[in-house]
Amino acid sequence: MALQTETHELEAGAVTPPPGPSPWLAGHRRAWTGGLVALALAGYVLTGIFTVAADEQAVIRRFGRVAARLGPGIHYRLPWPIDRVDVVKTTSVMKTGVGFDLPGGDARMAGVEILTGDTNIISVAMTLQYVIRNPAAFLFDIEKPPALVGSLAESVLSETVLGMPVDEVLTTGRLAIQERVKTRTQAILDRYDSGIQITSANMMGITLDGSVAQAFQDVANAGADRENKINQGRSYANDLLPKARGEARSMVLAAQSYKEQRVAEAIGNTTRFLELLAEYNKAPDVTRTRLYLEAMEKILPKVKKYVIDSEHGQKPINLRLGPTPP
Repeated sequence: MALQTETHELEAGAVTPPPGPSPWLAGHRRAWTGGLVALALAGYVLTGIFTVAADEQAVIRRFGRVAARLGPGIHYRLPWPIDRVDVVKTTSVMKTGVGFDLPGGDARMAGVEILTGDTNIISVAMTLQYVIRNPAAFLFDIEKPPALVGSLAESVLSETVLGMPVDEVLTTGRLAIQERVKTRTQAILDRYDSGIQITSANMMGITLDGSVAQAFQDVANAGADRENKINQGRSYANDLLPKARGEARSMVLAAQSYKEQRVAEAIGNTTRFLELLAEYNKAPDVTRTRLYLEAMEKILPKVKKYVIDSEHGQKPINLRLGPTPP
């Protein structure tokens, strides 16, 4: 019995647990654990802060669905995996080519061959510039924006050129083609809700067969020569007409001056004759003699006079020019 009792005591001593840690140490460990959890939770919450630059816009997706569209500034979103942010530059201008390859872009055909309204085949190269108007639609509603814009512009370009003769396409119709491609392509993009705004459409080059191109070049040269001749004619007319007007004005003024001079002379002669008539009526003989002498004073200086000696100077010479008195 004593051995059995001792055996039970040994077994009871073997299963007795050792003494545990003190209550102070357990509380300190729980405090550290809680602090680390709180710090991790704060860091997780702070990951939702983000910044949008002045030339950017942000799109917030909550569980994959677009929830908000934010402009420049500092914003907050719910941390991942609840919210995701997509930031795009809305002021940067992007390009795509129609009929040629843009540097760094997708490979495209070397040229777009289009049939004109008068059954001529031309190759057209065109470039379009666009910006992002709606970031959400641009990111999630369309795929490969450059390819989409290029294909739509090519379709509109073919439709437009098909209704025009080739001479109009090569000369006066370029601006109309560019404006129609821009307007029609924008309308289709708006119908697709693409979020794209086209800013410009420019035709970079138009080529056609060599013989046809030479013919059109000859026509263009002839038109240029015609304009040159017209401009030369206008320049000559602009130079000649003022001179002619000046000469005509000078002749008119000279005629008016001559008229006034002759009228003044006539008036003076008339007045002098009337005065002379009045003097003659008062004293006819005296006036007649005075008129004769005055006339001789004017005539004799112009007359060559010859004195002829007769009979060796014995006979006096009568120098009176006029009738011999009785």
